[in-house]
Amino acid sequence: MKRFYSLLYISITLSLVACKTVQKVPEKSKTPPVVATQAPLPEITVEPTALSVGNSELKTADLKDEIEKLMVYDSLSPQKALEEVIANQRIIEEAKKRGYDKNENFQGEFQTYRSIEAEKYLTDSTTVRYLLKETYQWMKEEVQASHLMFQLPEFADPADTVAVYQKLIDIRNRIVAGEDFAELAKQFSQDKKTSEKGGSLGWFTALKMLYPIEKAAYSTQKGQISMPFRTKGGIHILKVTDRRPYSGKLIVQHLAKQVSTKATELENQQVKSKIDSLYNRLKEGDAFDELTRKYSDDRKTKDFGGIMKLSIGDYEEAFEQAAFALKEGEFSMPVRSSGGWHIIKLVQKQPLEPFDELLPKLRNKVTTDTRGDLVKENSIKRLKKQLSFVENEELVKKAIAAGDSNLYRKKWNYALNDEAANKTIFSLWKKDFKGKEFYEFVMDRQTFERMSASHTPTMLMRGFYEKFVEITIKDYAEQHLEEINKDFRMLMKEYKSSIMTMHLLNDLVYEKSTADTVGQRLFYEKNREKYRMPERVFATVITAKDKLNIDKTKEIFTKGTPYQLKRAYSKSLFYNKFLSEITIEHKKILLGLLEVMRQNKDYVVEIGGHADVNEGDNASAERIEKVKKFLLEQGLPIERIIENDYVKTKVGEVDKFDWSKNQRVSFQFFSNAKKDVEKVFNAKEANAVSIQEGYFKKGENKFLDTVKWQIGTESIEKDGRFAVIIIEKNEPQRYKTLKEARGEVIGDFQKHLEKQFNEDLEKKYPIKRNEDEVQKVLKPLSPK
Repeated sequence: MKRFYSLLYISITLSLVACKTVQKVPEKSKTPPVVATQAPLPEITVEPTALSVGNSELKTADLKDEIEKLMVYDSLSPQKALEEVIANQRIIEEAKKRGYDKNENFQGEFQTYRSIEAEKYLTDSTTVRYLLKETYQWMKEEVQASHLMFQLPEFADPADTVAVYQKLIDIRNRIVAGEDFAELAKQFSQDKKTSEKGGSLGWFTALKMLYPIEKAAYSTQKGQISMPFRTKGGIHILKVTDRRPYSGKLIVQHLAKQVSTKATELENQQVKSKIDSLYNRLKEGDAFDELTRKYSDDRKTKDFGGIMKLSIGDYEEAFEQAAFALKEGEFSMPVRSSGGWHIIKLVQKQPLEPFDELLPKLRNKVTTDTRGDLVKENSIKRLKKQLSFVENEELVKKAIAAGDSNLYRKKWNYALNDEAANKTIFSLWKKDFKGKEFYEFVMDRQTFERMSASHTPTMLMRGFYEKFVEITIKDYAEQHLEEINKDFRMLMKEYKSSIMTMHLLNDLVYEKSTADTVGQRLFYEKNREKYRMPERVFATVITAKDKLNIDKTKEIFTKGTPYQLKRAYSKSLFYNKFLSEITIEHKKILLGLLEVMRQNKDYVVEIGGHADVNEGDNASAERIEKVKKFLLEQGLPIERIIENDYVKTKVGEVDKFDWSKNQRVSFQFFSNAKKDVEKVFNAKEANAVSIQEGYFKKGENKFLDTVKWQIGTESIEKDGRFAVIIIEKNEPQRYKTLKEARGEVIGDFQKHLEKQFNEDLEKKYPIKRNEDEVQKVLKPLSPK
């Protein structure tokens, strides 16, 4: 129970927070300005106290927030909301007195929740919203582009960065002047994967490339060259060669035959012959699923019929072109890829999902792919402004220059007389951070971070410094988040108070109301008048649109249980003359019958044995016995089986042209449930018959209310429907037993305990009111 109420409250709180914080995504894709959502904290001023409860005080501003919240979410008047606030404060005070806020489990739960929520508040939500809208807009279009790249380490010296940038400007000017982009990419690009192809990136859409590449591609007009832009791997320029609307997402099946990269020409031809043979079988009508499961070399998909999802940019160009050229249900000729041969079948083409439907997936991608770098960067910039970040640039340069080759051996240390070690390299709000703290960060990180040989010691130190600043700012902000952000402070206060309240009420009210059986019985005996059972009848009410169906249904029920459904199992077991053994084919049919029995828990099956006139006297009985034995061995209970030996079948009764078909076992279905009878009638015509069975009170069934409540059967017609009412038992008004009333008793007992608990708290914790401050809150909120 404790855990239930904790989770319940967390769910409600998160929903409320989401309602408060979700904002409309801007319509236009403009680069989001990095602004502080809140100015650095002013000096804290003393606020007046409106209410005192025990040792706790509630400030006027906090009282106003609490009352407004209850008015909005619980639709309470200002006065009622005030009373609710006071009652809640008393419970919180009692919880503190009992040490709930010091409990280890509570502290662990609270810190876990705080960490999760803090991450949301520390993330720059403006950037996230902007990226969501931008990415969705890009997904509506596909771009074909090429790029030319010069490699440059992430933390390269500024002078090196400027030099590479200028080289790319010079190459860009040559292209603009008329030189061929592809030829220059082959000559200069240091991207080994694309340089031989003239820098071609092929067709792609959003979420397929690094974010800076996508940004350049979607911001550059067709036929134009972008300005140089940075990724972690280097600096690029990009040319957009074409654009087109989104092609959609495909669900395809593919049958693959692999070809080794070291295969000989003979081996290549052998694989080609195999794929051609499979293609011919498909043309002749063989099932794609079956051939794929049996012959495909793609282990990931073969067991699922080769099913895979495909978007532009997911696979090799030849494969994609063949797949996107198909119509639904069509399959391609064999297609060659670098890995072998494929036959592709288009199952379904899916358009771009609506923004709201795609939002959860988009949000996850935006915060975890390379767009996450922009989110992180803007989050740190915002926090720097909020925390009044000030950096000593000269000391930072000296600290970065302190790196040497010992970093590669993971043995770097700083000199004791280092100038930056004991001086402030940057400050945050109320705290200074010395160079020594950065150096110790480096000494720790060098032990486990990979050191690239292409990075100079200065580059490594610059990277370490950037990480140090980022981690320090984020940790410091999280530690002081309640001071920095009022909304977060209110959320944590609300969560802490509410979880203490839930734990206390759970221990003293909720758990007691369900576990204290003696208390429940005493409460039941004292309040027995509340728990009365009205007059009831146990009846079956059958209604139908016409009298014929009513009579047929009534006839079935008159014969008693199990009710004959007049439904035969579609398959019988046929035997050769004089034989009764169960064959493999018989077992397949019987397993199908068992599945029907499994799905219909109230069914009873009749095993009907038949023999031809030319067979022995015991042939049909032996067939019944062996079928029954098999069904029992498979777990079907004996009470769900009826045996009926029809003995000798007249010549030609089943088939006058094939007398051997008279040698069989047939199956008829019966049921112990009246609802199954209803299903049989309604299978032929919807709503032909309605059958209701059980206890009824006055007013629960309009047909039953029109007859006298006496044991027996009565037929009536009402509102255009025929009805038969069968009353089997009449139960006069009486007191409910405790067992029957337990749910109501527990609910009422819980309310009683809660009321008693609140009355005790009123005596224990009197309220001190600063009436002037209370009225400052109530008057503006009260209706005029």
